[in-house]
Amino acid sequence: MNDAPEPVVPAADAAARGSRRRERTRAALLDAAEVLLSQRAPEEIRIEDVAVRAGVSPASVYVHFGTKDGLLAAVTERVLAVATDTLRAAYAAQVSPLERFAGVGSAYLRLLLDHPVVVKYLSVTGERGPRTPVEEQVVDRFSDLRGEFEQSIRDAVEAGAIRRVDPELMSYFLFGAWNGVAALALRRDALAIDPARVELSVIESGLVLLDGLLVDSRAD
Repeated sequence: MNDAPEPVVPAADAAARGSRRRERTRAALLDAAEVLLSQRAPEEIRIEDVAVRAGVSPASVYVHFGTKDGLLAAVTERVLAVATDTLRAAYAAQVSPLERFAGVGSAYLRLLLDHPVVVKYLSVTGERGPRTPVEEQVVDRFSDLRGEFEQSIRDAVEAGAIRRVDPELMSYFLFGAWNGVAALALRRDALAIDPARVELSVIESGLVLLDGLLVDSRAD
C-alpha cells in the first residue's frame, strides 16, 4: 500500500481561495438582504432571515458586517454605487443630446427593475422623510442624479432636439412616473404588475411622450 503524502497547497493559493470564499459569502448576504429590504421595512428584517436566504449561518452576518445595521448600510452603499455608476455612464455617453436623454431614462428604468430596493427606499423616505443617515444619503444621492437628468433634458432642448419644455418640471415628472410605475411591481394586491410589463408600459408610454417632444421639422 502506497501511503503517498497529500500534495501541499501553497499558502498563497489557500489564502486566495479563502478570500474568494469570503467574498462569495459577503455577496450572498448582500443579495439576500437587498431582496428582503425590497419586501419589508428594515425593522422587520431579522439576521436569521438574511442568513437563511443566503444559505449561510447567522454568525456569518456578524463576521462580515458586525451588526444588522452594518449589513443594511452596506446594502445601501452597494446600491448607491451601482445607481451612480449606471446613470453617470448614461450621462457621459458620447451620443447626441436626444439619444442621451432617452438613454438616461432607459438606464434608470433598468436600475429600478434590477434593484427594486431603490423603489422601496424612495417610497418610504417620501412618505415619512428620512430618519437615518443612510436614508438621508439615499435621498441626497438621488436628488443629485435627478438634477443631472434635468441637465440632460436641458441639453436636448438647447440643441433643438426636443421642443421647449421646463427641464426641471419635466425631470420631476419623469422621475416620479418611473418610480410610480416601478412601485406597482412591489405591490401585493390587485394593482400589482409583473416587472416585464412595467418595462413594456414605460417603453410604450415613453415612445408616445418622445413623439410629442420631438421638434416637427415640417413646421419649419
